Amino acid sequence: MFNWCIIGTGKIAKKVAKQIVMNEGHQIVSVYNRTKEKAEKFAKKYNSTVYESALDAINDPRVNGVYIATTNETHFSYCKLCLENHKPVLCEKPITGNAKELKELIRISEENNTFLREAMWTWFNPVANKVKQWIKEERIGKIKSVDCIFNMPIFGYNKSKGRYISPAKYGGALLDLGVYSVRYVYELFGKPNAIESRGKLYNGIDLYNVSKFKYDGFEARVSSQINKLVGEHCIIIGEKGKIKVPFFHMTSKAVLKTKDGKEVFRDKKKKFATEFRVVAEYIKGEKPDELVSLQSSLDVVEIMDEIRKQIGVIFPSD
Repeated sequence: MFNWCIIGTGKIAKKVAKQIVMNEGHQIVSVYNRTKEKAEKFAKKYNSTVYESALDAINDPRVNGVYIATTNETHFSYCKLCLENHKPVLCEKPITGNAKELKELIRISEENNTFLREAMWTWFNPVANKVKQWIKEERIGKIKSVDCIFNMPIFGYNKSKGRYISPAKYGGALLDLGVYSVRYVYELFGKPNAIESRGKLYNGIDLYNVSKFKYDGFEARVSSQINKLVGEHCIIIGEKGKIKVPFFHMTSKAVLKTKDGKEVFRDKKKKFATEFRVVAEYIKGEKPDELVSLQSSLDVVEIMDEIRKQIGVIFPSD
């Protein structure tokens, strides 16, 4: 049996909750949301207890792990609360708004010997890790170029309100969508030797950003955008072939093409369900192998800090 506490009951929490309970022995026992009425509506579906405060919710003695699904600017404070109370925590991406915040959480996690991870579902699942394996095995030979983009017109229906256009809420394309693009390229090739970035700002946040990640022998174009529908893909070109991953952040398919033919890897299992099953195994000490490390999350936040610095996006916590 593994019992979850959920902090925040918005759109992503609703999607995730449906899949959490698909895992045998997983249940949601504790819920907190700033608007109690929303928490009660959410909790009713899962026979969960609603609490008046986040502290009370995470300290429910039945809770084995906490999932944080609140807006970006609150991630640090809720994670800190969990870690200080020795409750294992999985936090939605981006885990924090900057590296300074994440370093503090890592310090507390280590001091209290308490589990902390970012809910980067892409890398808890088989498709992304198969792509990493293909790269490691040099199936397409020496890398020549990489194009990793994630664009969705969120801005079009959130011009007047919402976290997407608020610096105080860590809004903008980079932290909401670009974190996936940056993470994908990082997981395959590590930290770049140099970064060159540009972007378009609105209300102090980025509607659009594009970066060149410079590696030995090749460059990766990494971009995200919330004001136009351009698409989502990761295309990796090598001397011997190419790898294409459509809708890379959530995909069930990756395609490898070489002179020897075409290979398609598919995994149609529920992505959130897999993520939460794996995390529970980590917390219980049943899974020693690391798929998503805190160091990788820190490296990615540091990369995003540099991109924001270059394009001029500043958050209050900076």
